[in-house]
Amino acid sequence: MDFYERVKELLKQNNLTLQATLEKVGINLDAYKSCKRYGNLPRADEVYRLAIELNTTVEYLVTGKESNIYKDKYETLVSAIKDLPIF
Repeated sequence: MDFYERVKELLKQNNLTLQATLEKVGINLDAYKSCKRYGNLPRADEVYRLAIELNTTVEYLVTGKESNIYKDKYETLVSAIKDLPIF
């Protein structure tokens, strides 16, 4: 699955349309389609805004991999809280 397929899947999951979503985040539909046609990615700032709107990460949109950095930090924090003495 590539960037454009991931965007399409996330749009479907969130019941959104491509055109409305691109308009909301300020990405020109024709420029988006041109990037897709030539096998390029949109500009980094556009991918960032799109990721925020689709409630995902740039890393996931670009590579298809989820970053575990926040999950690891969360689990460390939860573990530290559980180890706190109760007064």
